[in-house]
Amino acid sequence: MILNNIEVMFGGQAGDGSLTTGDLIASIFKRMGLEVYTYKDFPSRIRGGHTNYVIRAGKHANYGMADAVDCLVAFDVEAVQIHLEEMRPGGFIIFDNSSASEQLSDDLRREDLNYYEVPLGKLAKEVLGLELVRNTISLGVIAKLIGMDPEVVREAVTRVYKRKGEKVVDLNIRAIECGENYVAEHFADKPTGYGLTKGEDGDRLIMMGNDAIGYGALTAGCRFMAGYPITPATDILEWMAKHAPKYGGVVVQAEDELAAINMIIGASFTGVRAMTATSGPGISLMTEGIGLAGSIEMPIVVIECARAGPSTGLPTKTEQSNLNHLIFGGHGEIPRVVLAPGTVEESFYITIDAFNIAEKYQCPVFVLSEQALCQSKATLPRLKFDDLTIDRGKLVLEPVVFGEYKRYEFTQDGVSPRVIPGVEGGMHLVPGSEHNDAGVITENPKNRKRMMEKRMSKLAAMKPDLPKANVFGHPEAGIAIIGYGSNRGPIMEAVDRFAAAGVATRFLQLRTLWPFPDDEVQSFIRDAEHIFIVENNYTGQLARLIKVVTGPLPHMHSVLKYNGKPFRPIEIIEAIGKTADVRSYAEV
Repeated sequence: MILNNIEVMFGGQAGDGSLTTGDLIASIFKRMGLEVYTYKDFPSRIRGGHTNYVIRAGKHANYGMADAVDCLVAFDVEAVQIHLEEMRPGGFIIFDNSSASEQLSDDLRREDLNYYEVPLGKLAKEVLGLELVRNTISLGVIAKLIGMDPEVVREAVTRVYKRKGEKVVDLNIRAIECGENYVAEHFADKPTGYGLTKGEDGDRLIMMGNDAIGYGALTAGCRFMAGYPITPATDILEWMAKHAPKYGGVVVQAEDELAAINMIIGASFTGVRAMTATSGPGISLMTEGIGLAGSIEMPIVVIECARAGPSTGLPTKTEQSNLNHLIFGGHGEIPRVVLAPGTVEESFYITIDAFNIAEKYQCPVFVLSEQALCQSKATLPRLKFDDLTIDRGKLVLEPVVFGEYKRYEFTQDGVSPRVIPGVEGGMHLVPGSEHNDAGVITENPKNRKRMMEKRMSKLAAMKPDLPKANVFGHPEAGIAIIGYGSNRGPIMEAVDRFAAAGVATRFLQLRTLWPFPDDEVQSFIRDAEHIFIVENNYTGQLARLIKVVTGPLPHMHSVLKYNGKPFRPIEIIEAIGKTADVRSYAEV
């Protein structure tokens, strides 16, 4: 019996309710005291096309997807066809065999899997009178098969559907019972080999990465957001539109990304903390505006929810191929910051850091997430607010009394006193063309040199305030791993499993990607026998940045994945084990 460790996948057609049922089961796992991670894999259309939702539950927080799927709830044959190879030996499939044309052929039946064929759609129509609730029946089936707490299941269903009225709640409770009864009548002597025991939920949350970013922005004092809907960033716009007005905030759905970036520059000019959220194509359109913000030293925060490109690419899939764009995109050179959370919890705190850094150093700051993090849910401790600070830098709100006000005054740290419109004595120019310390446009070469050095010197001045990298594992291990973003989860699991097998590894999770943390990387890789850079892109963008610091090293290896899906830990374990000649890696 495998206890309290399971990965469930719901597979069917987009729009059939799989995602709702997945959210339900995730909340049930959480309330039973388990740590949860979810991953949505859906097509870029509203209805039709295969979709799946993975929910992993276990004892370890901040892990990602597992090596393989333990339970597949398949609402059609296509789901089995697509995911059969992902199933763990000893796992099981719940299949809706309601349709005579949708039956499992022999080539879809593996001897090392258990099959539970249940006429979900037929039961929904004949017993409950509504085929729509077949997803809830499937929840009752899996709940009975793996031992979910019946009380927790019913509480979760009631909480989700109570806003629709008692009749809807009652219908879905009866659907749960229908699924449970079917299992009791047909599969009482056919155990799955998986089980759950109820533990303490504790004072924990479960939330999506994009929601954590929204919470972070609101907590940081963001009171203006402009954005244009784009997957996978739209959730942030919707979250802010729902919650920001309660706290005096304004949220605008702009006509396009060009308008959005210029709106937040205008809002920042008035002294309001402002942000936008987008993905790769949106960043392309915002690039000129971002350059303007850097030139006029205007603090803005840009959330980048990365997806697979180029062009439209794979709009609903994950990738880490936009790093070069954020760091180097644009004409000319400006100071910019790129921060990358690795968990849902970090998404909250790093968003707050982004607003403080943007305003203290008066420059654009990017928060780089990706679809496998920003649209995934995870359990996390209750967020802490006591130690949070709001640093508005050199913002001047009182009348200026130090003589002629120079908006771009040359200072030791490159940051000038910033006055917003309406402050007495603070009238100034804000030109997009090169200018002197008073904001007057000039093409004088000496001034140009001095202004460039002033702006770019911020990158050195800000280093003490940038989020430091996390270091995990054995500090002196010969095998060193570097990664960022959503890869923290699968890399951490690989590190833990290597350690359990007696193989020492160390892991550097970068949280500031620009200005690049040269010293942290150099210190981490010192004396390493093998260095593995794990990232989701084709060209090894992070590895190339590291090689600029270290030079080419024969013992540095890239572990790459670029098919639109996140890493599973076994993929990292195998890549490291084979390359580093870890003979015991097969036991990890």
